[in-house]
Amino acid sequence: MSQLTIIGMGSRLCGDDAIGVHVLDELRDWDEPRLELVEGGLDALGMLDLLHQRENVLIIDATRMGSEPGSVKAFSKQEVSLVVSEDHLSLHGIGLTEALQLGESLGLLPQNLNFIGIQPLSVNVGSELSTPVQSAIEPVLQLVRETLNSSIKETEAYRGTGGTAIA
Repeated sequence: MSQLTIIGMGSRLCGDDAIGVHVLDELRDWDEPRLELVEGGLDALGMLDLLHQRENVLIIDATRMGSEPGSVKAFSKQEVSLVVSEDHLSLHGIGLTEALQLGESLGLLPQNLNFIGIQPLSVNVGSELSTPVQSAIEPVLQLVRETLNSSIKETEAYRGTGGTAIA
C-alpha cells in the first residue's frame, strides 16, 4: 500500500494548467513504491471520488493565487479557501473550494490532505507550459520529497504509539 497518493490535476491541452500532470510524469521516473500517482483531469467534483478511502493525499494543480507566474505554494485543506481566491475562474467544472466543501460535508476527504499550487501564466488551449511554470517543476518535486518523508515519519509515529493518527 502506498504512503502518499499524489493527484495531478489539469489538462495537457491547456498550457500551464497541465503542470500537475507534468509533475506526475517526472514522479513516474522515481520508481517510488510508496507513491500512488493519479491523473485527476479537469473535474474538481470528480476528484472527490479519487479522495474517498485514501488517507494521505497531495494534490498538485495550477492555482490562481495572485502571485508571479511559476510561484509555488504548499497549503493544507484548511488553507485552500484562503489561497485559491479566484477559484470561481477555475478551468474545472466546479471550483476546488466548492468541491472540498462538499467533500468535507459528505465525509469524503482524507485525514491528511495537502496541496501544491503553481501560479499559471497562460492556460490557453493548445499552448505549452510557460517557461516560469516549467521552472517550477523542480521546486515542486522537492516539496513532494519533503511531504513523502514527512508522511513516512507520521506513519512510523502512529505505529509506534498505538494511538491516534498524527495528521
